[in-house]
Amino acid sequence: MHRALRLSVTFLGCLAVPLAVHGQRPDTPARRDSATTEDSLARHPLSRVVISAARLAAENDARLPQRAVPIEPARSPQGVNAAAEVLQRLPGVSVSNDQGSRAQPTLDLRGFSLSPVVGVAQGISVFLDGVRVNEPDAQEVNFDLLPMEAVEQAQLTPGASAVLGKNTLGGSLDLRTARGRAVPDLRSELTVGSYGARAAHLLASGTWDGIDGLVLLKGSADDGYQSFSGGTTRQAFLTLGRTTDQSDAAVSLLYANDRIYEAGSLPESWLGVAPRANYTGGDFFHPDLTQLSLRASQARGNARVRASLFARRNAIEQFNVNVGNADTRAFIDNRSIGATVEATLTTRLVGRMLDLTLGAEGTWSRVGYDVFAESRDPASLPTDCDASPDGRSALCERARVDGDDVGAYAQGILQLSDRLSLLLSVRGDHARVPFRDLRDPTGDGTSVFARLSPKTGITYFVRRSLRLYASVGSAFRVPAALELACASPQATCPLPFALGADPPLRPVVAWNYELGTDWSPRPGVDLSLSLFRVNVRDEIAFVSAERASGYFQNVDRTRRDGADLSFAVPLLAGSRVFGSYSLVDATYRSPVALASALSDNVAVPGSRFALSPRHRASLGAGATRVTRAGVLDATLTARAISASYLRGDEANRMPPLPGYVVADAQLRAQQGRVSASVFAANLFDRHYAVFGVYATNPKGPYGGQPPAIAPVERFITPAYPRTITFSIAIEH
Repeated sequence: MHRALRLSVTFLGCLAVPLAVHGQRPDTPARRDSATTEDSLARHPLSRVVISAARLAAENDARLPQRAVPIEPARSPQGVNAAAEVLQRLPGVSVSNDQGSRAQPTLDLRGFSLSPVVGVAQGISVFLDGVRVNEPDAQEVNFDLLPMEAVEQAQLTPGASAVLGKNTLGGSLDLRTARGRAVPDLRSELTVGSYGARAAHLLASGTWDGIDGLVLLKGSADDGYQSFSGGTTRQAFLTLGRTTDQSDAAVSLLYANDRIYEAGSLPESWLGVAPRANYTGGDFFHPDLTQLSLRASQARGNARVRASLFARRNAIEQFNVNVGNADTRAFIDNRSIGATVEATLTTRLVGRMLDLTLGAEGTWSRVGYDVFAESRDPASLPTDCDASPDGRSALCERARVDGDDVGAYAQGILQLSDRLSLLLSVRGDHARVPFRDLRDPTGDGTSVFARLSPKTGITYFVRRSLRLYASVGSAFRVPAALELACASPQATCPLPFALGADPPLRPVVAWNYELGTDWSPRPGVDLSLSLFRVNVRDEIAFVSAERASGYFQNVDRTRRDGADLSFAVPLLAGSRVFGSYSLVDATYRSPVALASALSDNVAVPGSRFALSPRHRASLGAGATRVTRAGVLDATLTARAISASYLRGDEANRMPPLPGYVVADAQLRAQQGRVSASVFAANLFDRHYAVFGVYATNPKGPYGGQPPAIAPVERFITPAYPRTITFSIAIEH
């Protein structure tokens, strides 16, 4: 706590430093003192490259040796799955879904996961206005809590980055919200669709006496496809700020309260009889989030100082219905405060221009776990828990984790010539994760992790429209509090339950090697290609011995090899084509025995990851027509995903989940201040699976008697059938 207070004082002191400014707009590239920089080919050569060289800024710097995938939040229908709908259509991303809720898919990028599901080893960092929103308990990201309607700029950047810090193994997702407009604006939108989908939001912005403001109010509901699989969301987002030629400052407040019901997967024997059934009806996820953030920047000559401060609390209630055992209800209280201070400077080194970024950040977090077993039959409650007076519930776990993370980073981009630049960067992290068992102090334990993560690369501009780059960099992931507390094969956890003092986990270290090119021969034409290899040591995997329980363990060596290709080409009369292809070979490189309902589930070098398809492709076409009556836009997109192995079959011995091709279509029309759209997902009503795991089925056949010995089955999550969503928006 004292360290967090010192960080806050440092942050406020940085804001108080008087900086003389020479007529510069905030967060724009500083004026250079050489004609070579003004006319450099690296200044803004490529239309799709918007990579930021700083942790807290969104400046364009195409000299960074990596690629970025732009995101268009406005092109997705609104609802409980607004954020997930946008992200799962990005190039190179595949989707699995063991929760059966549209709001809670697991995304796979280059074999690394981004998911709201506790138990999935996370490998992608997500930032909202510079604040990391991965939860401190398990590093998961809750898509339903992101205010996508207020997001103005967004991008997904694959690969390691020293600036973005620990836990950025496979890449980062950067979301930046809009600010109030100079002219007051009010927009309302109403959405209705299949399976009870309905949503409404109101977005207002404007500027008064130099203060800009933006307000978002949002609500949505969804009945879901399977029984008890819908959800509701309630969200409010407010930003107030002030911008001058010398400085910029803004404060944002986000509040969200959601309730998501989770159907989970079904035994394969049930799918043909009751595909909309719920195996354990009643599971739900109920987060209550409050996040306050402050960000500011000031400039002085060729330097700029930025700082941010945030406080965040997400109080989560999670309820799981268990077959044959008592149900579990967990209360997880995630609290964190943090600060980041960063300076960017343009100077010269050995006669060459050098863009330098220096920064430091610290986060203090507190995670509280209170886990109860519940049953109408007191005899079924665990005997090692503290029973309540009524005998229908018992406290099984009460633990606290007061962790702290500090990091510092430096990054330099040296302009070797007008065409060639060199990147050198390094980051140091120190993390402390103390686990305190409030029921049994003998289960206490503290883990400390520290590492330096370097990165280097070169970027060469063959011409203004053609860029080549190569890089090698290291990334570092600290085991999350929940992973450290559930790492014993002798005491598996029905997550997020049954915590204790388990064998220590080692931190994950990844080395990312990448070679790529971007080509934009004329406006609107973009082609990008990248080849990558990621070698990972001590990857953390959640291995499940039963359908709803398991433990975390280190895997000695794994690897991701692959390629990403994407293109966009405008055609005549306002039409366009676009597409992407990704090859991802995510494999084990050392033998490891992974627990499973199947026997002898031993992955050997070359075995592919479960639920990580090798091929992912998309192809789309669109057309926009402008007439006196208004604007009409139509888009048709097809996505193809190859087969993938089921969880629990990491040995790759059983038949995989089949691949699939699915098409989506969208039609938008605008006339004056009114716009309307219709969105059809799974246009041709294809039947396919988005998740699979091997587990025992104690209920047996659908509607029948439970068997004496529960058989092992494939549990499958069916994809949503065709859904159609209508939206109408009015700008007042």
